[in-house]
Amino acid sequence: MALAPPIVPCDEVELIDAAAVMLGQDLAELMERAGAAVAREAQRMAPSGPLLVACGPGNNGGDGYVAARLLASAGREVWLWPVVAPASSLCRLQQARLPAGVRLLDQAPTQPPALIIDAILGAGQRGEPRPPVAEALTALRRLAAPVLAVDVPSGLGSSVVLPAQRTICLQVAKRELLDNRATAEFVTVDIGIDPRAWQVVQPPVLRRFPPLPRAAHKGTNGEVLVVGGGPFPGALELACRAALLTGCDLVRAWTCEGPPLPATIVQHRCAGPTLVPAAPEALTPFLARAKAALVGNGLGRSADSIAAARQAVSLALELGVPVVLDADGIFAAADLAKGPIPVLLTPHRGEARQLLGSPQLPQEAQLHAWAAPHRILLAKAPVDLVSDGQQWQRNPRGNPRMAVGGTGDVLAGLAAGLIARGCRPFDAARIAVLWVTEAGDELWAERGPCWDALDLLARLPGTLRRLFAVAELAWPPLAP
Repeated sequence: MALAPPIVPCDEVELIDAAAVMLGQDLAELMERAGAAVAREAQRMAPSGPLLVACGPGNNGGDGYVAARLLASAGREVWLWPVVAPASSLCRLQQARLPAGVRLLDQAPTQPPALIIDAILGAGQRGEPRPPVAEALTALRRLAAPVLAVDVPSGLGSSVVLPAQRTICLQVAKRELLDNRATAEFVTVDIGIDPRAWQVVQPPVLRRFPPLPRAAHKGTNGEVLVVGGGPFPGALELACRAALLTGCDLVRAWTCEGPPLPATIVQHRCAGPTLVPAAPEALTPFLARAKAALVGNGLGRSADSIAAARQAVSLALELGVPVVLDADGIFAAADLAKGPIPVLLTPHRGEARQLLGSPQLPQEAQLHAWAAPHRILLAKAPVDLVSDGQQWQRNPRGNPRMAVGGTGDVLAGLAAGLIARGCRPFDAARIAVLWVTEAGDELWAERGPCWDALDLLARLPGTLRRLFAVAELAWPPLAP
């Protein structure tokens, strides 16, 4: 059963474009195809009469310039209003290619056209539009002409949105358009972007890796509370150490009696060999400080440890703290992932089968259908799947040695640390799985099977630096 096409948030477009370029595609060629798709749709919506193309400064405006050129070449009367002068190189290129027959305007026309093509603000828009865009959107609304929006209606989510009769989404559907009155309907068109740019986790996702502020102080970069340990104390340590490698300031371990942890991890222990529920007033202060909680590593499945895990997850969600469930934490508390606070679950194939109550290993489509925006799934397999029930991506990296004990704990620790640093759980999951499998593949190429989870931890910093170079990002990740 094939996966349904992903539905992505608007800000994903930046990553898709960067991934397409990394994969060798020409953005100018993709823009040409996008403009052609817009022109075809404009011809269908308004077979006659003048067409007004309103363009902004970025690549969305570039799509509009291409459409204007193609429509004019087809003999249509085209009015073009550059609401804001081109700023991107591609937008300037397309403006320079306009034919002489296009009528240039410096303000909204006095008479309504047969159709308005809205190519002002693309999917990368944020917040309330500023002048002159805000005034332009108001003027265009007053024309009361039908609107064809390119990718998303300009001003989407703001008080000055330009409602569209139809929106043409380029390559992938945009989540913000679901059940949104800003557009009567939307359609997705294939403009030839390499499917790997949006269906496979790619290094440009590291644009979402939270940079460290220059003026950071203790607490700025987040805290993680890891709840686990007991029968498998090494799993707890690996998860804690991985979380620290994401750049978070503090990792606390809420655990039971066991071997000592590294001095960099703050330890809170209950008496006995297994974790037991704590007095709420003892656990709550640490959860209140945490920006993410990781539950399950090394936990075991005794009645007490399950009760302790459920207590920690319930308290975290009540306090609004995102949760990562791994290993026995999935068994103990997956049913608590009911929203609205996000929970990231990281099952391997056997745990995924138990999670879905399936007698057989679940298929990707079943996993995707189970996931939801508040219940994000990182299903570990030879090809990993990250899904929030709308958007999904695969990760084909990894090798047979990734099955060595502890690699899953490292992955969960990275994801929890990234969430504590400010990543959305979906982004944290795909950054973590990219990072850990690339590190594992480096070790596999050098050592074959002769490495373990401690070697993986040691490899992570060098791998991250290499991936930043691949994504053409500055190293180290420092905020302005």
